[in-house]
Amino acid sequence: MSQITRRNWLALGAATLAGAAACRSPAAASPAASVSPTAGNLPDRTSFNLGSSVYLNAGSQHPISRPARASIDAYLDHRADHAPGSDYELGSSNIIEKFARLVNADPDEITFVQSTTAGEQMIVRSLKLPASGARIVTDTLHFFGSMPMYGELAKAGCDVAWVKHRDGRISLEDMDRAITPGTRLVALSLVSTVNGFQHDLKAICDLAHSRGALVYADIIHAAGCIPVDLHASGVDFAACASYKWLMGDFGLGFLYVRKGARDALTRTQYGYYGVSRFTSHVYPFDPPGDDVASYAFEDTATGLFALGTYSHTTISLLNASLDYIASLGVEAIQRHAITLTSRLKEGLKTQGYELMTPEESQTPLVACVYQDARTRLGPKLKAAGITTTVSAHRFRPSVSVFNTMDDIELFLAAIGPA
Repeated sequence: MSQITRRNWLALGAATLAGAAACRSPAAASPAASVSPTAGNLPDRTSFNLGSSVYLNAGSQHPISRPARASIDAYLDHRADHAPGSDYELGSSNIIEKFARLVNADPDEITFVQSTTAGEQMIVRSLKLPASGARIVTDTLHFFGSMPMYGELAKAGCDVAWVKHRDGRISLEDMDRAITPGTRLVALSLVSTVNGFQHDLKAICDLAHSRGALVYADIIHAAGCIPVDLHASGVDFAACASYKWLMGDFGLGFLYVRKGARDALTRTQYGYYGVSRFTSHVYPFDPPGDDVASYAFEDTATGLFALGTYSHTTISLLNASLDYIASLGVEAIQRHAITLTSRLKEGLKTQGYELMTPEESQTPLVACVYQDARTRLGPKLKAAGITTTVSAHRFRPSVSVFNTMDDIELFLAAIGPA
């Protein structure tokens, strides 16, 4: 695309905003019946209740689809009356199986956790960290919410090495230098929430394992939007919440523990939901026993990390959402996103913005550095009816299955030149 003057751009932008909004199909703005989409009909707006709004923020939280809303309603109806003889089933075990298929893991390697952060901290504690001198390698594109934890581990005596990003990337060479023999843990985000950079997870795991280290991956910006193969990568632990690309909700996610890595963990959770056998010895008609109760824990991820109850509303939602993702196929979801983000990157560069996201990135996030972004862009986006992530000095549009090329053009026109 050739360069244009600011005056021409402003005129073009106003026309684009008006024209693209007017040209949205009626189906995009009106309710539609539940459909069973296939990979060939993306973008899919009929499965979502977005109306004419432009939502470029799935990387923050994904809209709930109409089939998922129907699934929640069925659960809430059941909870409201508990009708005698009801055959309603929540299907929690089905969710574990569906997620395991999505990321190529075995169901007994997966358990529910409250959030990605909860899963990461469970792993850290089970590795007996902090420990004096224990080396941990992480990087500056890892989830910023984990930075305080690693800061506190360093204060408690761990040797925490931060690999710094360069040109929006974490280089394998820098990781190679940081992961020294005897390193205990390498912690990273498979796809960075900051800018969408994607690690070569298998290369990192091969390197770490050759030096005695275990690897944890935050996969919240990977599962559901790019192909993830946990077994092939060799990663030892992974966690994600469900409210982003899994199209779930807050309060429930997944923790993966590779079978071969279980022996490295010490039990730190003693939840009832992880118990495989339980017999009390203190109540009337109980069998006799020397202890208050006899029990055993499952030899699974659930046995190690399950605690108590979890969000049943999110389970009901995920039953529909994971089916929806499977019906489309993650590869098709990624291809659709790449079509949109390629245009987004091109347009942002043409308009003079500084990309934080690597050109080669195939993830659905695109980030730019922009001083005072919230102050300068926030009002423009609000006026144009566009929702996306805008931070103090950064903005990060993200795309999903319902986004169209019109959405991208509207966004570019709304923010104007840098």
